[in-house]
Amino acid sequence: MHKCPASLSWRGMEHPFRTLTLALAAGMTSAALAVAPAASAVAQAQPTASAAQSAPTTQVIGTNLLHASFTQDGMHREYLVKLPDNRDPARTYPIVLAFGGKGDSATSFRSYAGLEQATAGGAIIVYAQGVDNAWAGAPYAATTMAQDVAYVRTAVDDVVAHHGGDRGRVYAVGMSNGGGMATALGCHAPELVDATASVAGAYYDPTVTGCNPRGGVPTLVIHGTNDGLMNYWGGTRHGAHYRGAYAVFESFAARNHCTVPVVHQVHEHPNSTTFRPAFCATPTEFVRIDDGGHEWSYTPSVADISWGFLQRQ
Repeated sequence: MHKCPASLSWRGMEHPFRTLTLALAAGMTSAALAVAPAASAVAQAQPTASAAQSAPTTQVIGTNLLHASFTQDGMHREYLVKLPDNRDPARTYPIVLAFGGKGDSATSFRSYAGLEQATAGGAIIVYAQGVDNAWAGAPYAATTMAQDVAYVRTAVDDVVAHHGGDRGRVYAVGMSNGGGMATALGCHAPELVDATASVAGAYYDPTVTGCNPRGGVPTLVIHGTNDGLMNYWGGTRHGAHYRGAYAVFESFAARNHCTVPVVHQVHEHPNSTTFRPAFCATPTEFVRIDDGGHEWSYTPSVADISWGFLQRQ
């Protein structure tokens, strides 16, 4: 498996690795580079004048890489679908919904997330594209939670119907604003996802409050203690309140019927501590990265940790 470099920090913005994206692009395979012609289109999902609905249409833009687009709620929406290499058309695969941070396009998040290496051909990865490169719940988002949930539902339906996705194994993972969106799906649309993982999540209040009472979604929260953008303990940003990472873990543990007062601490990964309640009706975990910043960490590898958790559910 490709080894990523040591974790890097990006403290000035809510989307990491603009420079890292450029560095990684130089080493991408020719198949991956085939995404470039559609990159600008994927990054420019803008509202349209028409409120008409349309079914997703797809085009092949690389080896096992598709670009899908459709109109929903009067907006042009898009996403990338990365099918497993050596895909067996006779079987179905888990679906991993991947959400980048504020300012990340689907293409840029794909370039640094390392999810294809982590899943090693064992999943279909949907790199979601936010309108104006942002996700609902944040004060700067151009979409409502209902609109982004409907968008995700359409993408899942399409991948299940046409690309061999398994509706019984739908997972969400994200970074920063995208981590908030992944967690929000477990809160607001628990019937849609089977587990979620969030890295350096932006947990603005609308993402993790007013949850569907159904609950019961396995949840992983990963956060650094030195995150200078989305403080470990919560705070205010862009004029809006957001919740601390451990508080979000505790709230989902309560929803998942965990014995929160008794939490085991284990050191399974470098530079981090994993917290697991002694009992949970639905698995709920927290990984604290010691002195970690607002970053998609490679030491420990948050892609590997996230996929390890998701595929166990």
